[in-house]
Amino acid sequence: MQSEFATVAEEEIDDDLTLLIARSEGIPRLGIFNTYSEKKKYVPLSWIERGGKSLKIKVGRQTKEYGMDVIGEGVRNLIGKASEAIALNQLAWRGVQLLGDLIHVPKTARSEADLSIIAENKRDTLWFVYTPKKGKWRVRPCFMATGEEKNLVEASLTDAKPWPAIMIENGELPSTMRNLPLAKELSHINPQRWSEFLLPISKAMLLGFSDWSSGGEHIFSEALWAHLPTQSYRSEETLGALAAAGKSFLSKITAYLRLWPVLEKVKMEKIPDVSKVGESRGLKKRERFEIISASQGDKRFRVTRYVDEAGAVAFGIVPDTRLPGEEDRMVTFTNDDWNASIEACSFGGEKDPQFTCVSVLSGIEVIDWYARIQACLSGQPIYGSNAGEGSGDGDS
Repeated sequence: MQSEFATVAEEEIDDDLTLLIARSEGIPRLGIFNTYSEKKKYVPLSWIERGGKSLKIKVGRQTKEYGMDVIGEGVRNLIGKASEAIALNQLAWRGVQLLGDLIHVPKTARSEADLSIIAENKRDTLWFVYTPKKGKWRVRPCFMATGEEKNLVEASLTDAKPWPAIMIENGELPSTMRNLPLAKELSHINPQRWSEFLLPISKAMLLGFSDWSSGGEHIFSEALWAHLPTQSYRSEETLGALAAAGKSFLSKITAYLRLWPVLEKVKMEKIPDVSKVGESRGLKKRERFEIISASQGDKRFRVTRYVDEAGAVAFGIVPDTRLPGEEDRMVTFTNDDWNASIEACSFGGEKDPQFTCVSVLSGIEVIDWYARIQACLSGQPIYGSNAGEGSGDGDS
């Protein structure tokens, strides 16, 4: 398998270790080349995100250890060297256009009965469209608006059943709402939220950083490599294929965008025992459920929702399998922020605390992941929630 990869860039760390970027088809790989033993190991670049205390390689009878600051600097140099060879910048700008289309893909309902309880597979969206057989489409923005955004949204809505909506003449529903006047205006007045973050994400996907595919298979990133070099990369057929391939990734990105105004205000604590802390604070348990974190290798967590007498909401998050030094986490909202979050996640239908909690945790994962990929791409030190867990080995 290793012979299939062609080296496009290399960075010598010292006499015993050289890092490579290699590619066959699809995403590039990071090559760890033990020049002493002449052994190579290829891993996706998402390996660097997981941090780890060190990279260890065998040199004769001894083991050499490299800190992740050294490895991270080497990877950043490699990315610069490999960019031209893999047409990274050109394809990344195409990726920005395509990601812009994908985050605005709508979900639809044909009957009002379907709007009271929105099916789980129709909630990963920023736009919900009611399309009756006769009359106009009714487009509902499904995200929290803040400041100037709120004025724009409210000015765009018309009183209609089943909820205030952007009214559009019937016809063929576009595959994306990106060209709605409201979507364009939002991107103009708040590019930090709606557009600027897409370029680092596009580069990260093309380089093979995490795309939250099950089992770490990089399904979405591989699909981008299959479609972006073609002239039809923004066709409706391509959009449909990529929306399916990137379902998990896009679900988390839309959750982040949906709740953007409150995510930086949510309080996240790491604590030894969330149950004891909840009891000491007078919190009352309301429900329990389980979530799976794809960004942590499909790891399972048990979640408990708590409330206090003032109406504030907290979620206790406990790992099913605890790593050495790993603690529980508690996420806390003010009453106002929780009510705004649950309303934004209701899509005009029934409120769902569990879905809202999962959306918040997805948004927090995106913030943490985005900081890590920016560090990998920009030359900043690499920090993240998983830093310091585990180690790597350069030998096969």
